[in-house]
Amino acid sequence: MPLRAALILVAIAFLVTLVTRLPARTLLPLLPADVSCAAPSGTVWSGACGQLRMGEASVSGLSWKLHPGALLHLQLAADLASSDPEAAGHAQVELARDGKLAITALAATVALPGDVAVIPPGISGSMQLAIDSARIEGRYLVALQGTIDLLQIHVDDPQADLGSFELQFLPPTQPRVMLAQLRDLNGPLSVTGTLQLLASGSYQLDGSISARPGASPQLIQKLQMLGPPDAQGRQVFSLAGSL
Repeated sequence: MPLRAALILVAIAFLVTLVTRLPARTLLPLLPADVSCAAPSGTVWSGACGQLRMGEASVSGLSWKLHPGALLHLQLAADLASSDPEAAGHAQVELARDGKLAITALAATVALPGDVAVIPPGISGSMQLAIDSARIEGRYLVALQGTIDLLQIHVDDPQADLGSFELQFLPPTQPRVMLAQLRDLNGPLSVTGTLQLLASGSYQLDGSISARPGASPQLIQKLQMLGPPDAQGRQVFSLAGSL
């Protein structure tokens, strides 16, 4: 083996050994200003945070295990898991040298409203994520494929159980544009729609909705605020904004 190759292998072996033994708390000074890790344990290679806070959001019981092969390509990849009762799940993440973050095999259940800022007040339930792949660039979500289920949704005004709904994100047809189909899974409302989400954070949701037999009078009255129904007895709705 050439001397240079041998020296490189020795250096890599030394760095891997060093990383596996460094305590997790040595990462704290490297975290961004708006990210904090309370009660770190384990090592840089395989460790945990008692509570990880990112801005206004927080997750307890977060653990990680690094992938050694990614370090050879100057990338950071890891398996993440959360035991937080309000946001339990796991995922694989990969951080490239240019700061782009790739997320795969994400499966999680999140209580609502929790730290989900886009959920209006007065709504409760849970959100189940089954994300095949997602990509974040410069803190902006630019690609997403998978399923988001909103389960057992309840509203306070008027008091009503709305049932469950699914957002199925489709394979991309153009860059930085995410499309999803909306449908109800059960409950007093029949809902279909299409969501367009741009990498800038702006969204457009268009669809139609109608009450099923047995829906409460209060819920039917709320639907009438959308305007007169179409020929199929469904009210059309359109929502736009920015996340």
